[in-house]
Amino acid sequence: MAIYSIAYDLFQPQEYQAFYECLEAFPHVHVMDSLWLIQANEEAGALRDRLMPLISGGDALFVSRVSQDWAGAGTQCGEWLNAPERHQALASRTTSA
Repeated sequence: MAIYSIAYDLFQPQEYQAFYECLEAFPHVHVMDSLWLIQANEEAGALRDRLMPLISGGDALFVSRVSQDWAGAGTQCGEWLNAPERHQALASRTTSA
């Protein structure tokens, strides 16, 4: 498993219930208004492809794998990221094309 950062700009948030439910289906932390961290077995492109049908045209979505080298301030994601069950997810590395 890996940890991914999911960032987005959605222009009609009240219409995105399925998008939020998909994010909530993963082990996650909602870091900021438009940023979640999730733990998943999929690659970034597969996560993007899963989420894209759940948002509207003109919306923006960014998916990025999180490494051990992260920093934050004013968020509550540190406790979630530092939990023992995430240490392996942050340490594991895979290569993708």
